[in-house]
Amino acid sequence: MTLPSSVPSPWSWLKDTYWCVPSVNLPALRFDQDDNTLTWLIDQTVWYISGYRIGYFWGVSSAIMRTAGEEAPKRGPGSQPQGATMLGSITPEGRVHLTFIQKSGSVVIGLGELVQRGAEWAFEMQMSTTSRATTTAHWAYMIQVQPGDPAWDSLPGVGLSVPDMLDGLEPPVVEPPQTADE
Repeated sequence: MTLPSSVPSPWSWLKDTYWCVPSVNLPALRFDQDDNTLTWLIDQTVWYISGYRIGYFWGVSSAIMRTAGEEAPKRGPGSQPQGATMLGSITPEGRVHLTFIQKSGSVVIGLGELVQRGAEWAFEMQMSTTSRATTTAHWAYMIQVQPGDPAWDSLPGVGLSVPDMLDGLEPPVVEPPQTADE
């Protein structure tokens, strides 16, 4: 099967963009099944969308979660971002389905929509993840961030820069599509 060489898409501009969670959307909620408690968290997530083609996009994601009200740790657990490979699809209408694949093999699914907020675009996303006896739910507007923006050098909730959050993560390599001659 050959892939179309060029299909018009309103979303091709997503390639080589960076996204983060703004301050107002940092809260997430974790349920601990063992002691039947809910805990508020701070969840800063960064995406680098390295590629886009015919309704699919890919890249890397990095997140730090910590208990709300606690100081962001400088070292040790909770101070290091957790990275993942990101694979997504987007419909012509802007509906989004994202899969985050962690090195451990764990998978997190995010659902949402690319929406216009004023003059800017934002991913309006929802996700949940389960690990052992805890489940975390989070929704956020992921907003575009670029060099020169205040958040580029100091992300809300964690104080790390976008490059620091993504350090060491490699976007997936895309194999060239087959052509009609293959």
